Amino acid sequence: MAPSSKPVFVLVPGSAQNPSHYAYLQHLLLSEGYGVLSALLPTVGTGADVTVEDDSEYVRSRMLLPILDIEKHDVIMISHSYGGLPASAAARGLGKSDRAAEGKTTSVLGQIFIAAILAKGGDGKDLVTAFGGQLPPHIQIDEQENLIKCEDPKPPLFHDVPPVLAHAAVMSCVNQSLTSFRSPCPAASWDTEAFKDRCAYIKTINDQSIPYEVQNMLLQGTGQEWITMDIETGHSAQLAAPDKLSKIIIEIAKKIEAM
Repeated sequence: MAPSSKPVFVLVPGSAQNPSHYAYLQHLLLSEGYGVLSALLPTVGTGADVTVEDDSEYVRSRMLLPILDIEKHDVIMISHSYGGLPASAAARGLGKSDRAAEGKTTSVLGQIFIAAILAKGGDGKDLVTAFGGQLPPHIQIDEQENLIKCEDPKPPLFHDVPPVLAHAAVMSCVNQSLTSFRSPCPAASWDTEAFKDRCAYIKTINDQSIPYEVQNMLLQGTGQEWITMDIETGHSAQLAAPDKLSKIIIEIAKKIEAM
């Protein structure tokens, strides 16, 4: 991460994806003078009983707090798909007004969600419930190995990504713990006072994983006011149109920084 007076982007990947899928996007954001940190979530690549709460705690303790309290940088969160659940929960209590009340000078300034799952959480309901009780058809459950699998991730995740890059993305996809989809979602922070007017959602118009209409329903279901932007890509905008996505992120970040 490059030293900068600008906030650091903490980027939380989607399900089955890993930081390499966001590498060029990170490069573009770094080129604009922002630090960027991403990491592989604990629930990815394991059939162990690792929960979405474990992911959230990892994001908070290993990604957010070291930047806020040790490096003394503000943070803007970016989360994609499943990553929206642990990311928003991890930011709870770390907003600007939250931290100021504790005498802290750094904070999570805002949150940017990309085609993300939005669940209020804290009510004992799991991710399967957030999907209406049934997972999308491209997701398969392996009970024996305790894994969420996608036998052919290209159509739902990478259908509009250049072929060579799509092939590499498919080959580097990783299965995820089934427990993460069946464990209670922790309470999100996008509906807290500290993040009022500080949350943005980038909707992917041609998404075949979380369709555009579903994204709109998720937003409407929050009952919150959001900064919203559209991008004409499928689910993995960071691979299909990284330059355009980075410009949208920077535009939103500047709005958040100015608040």
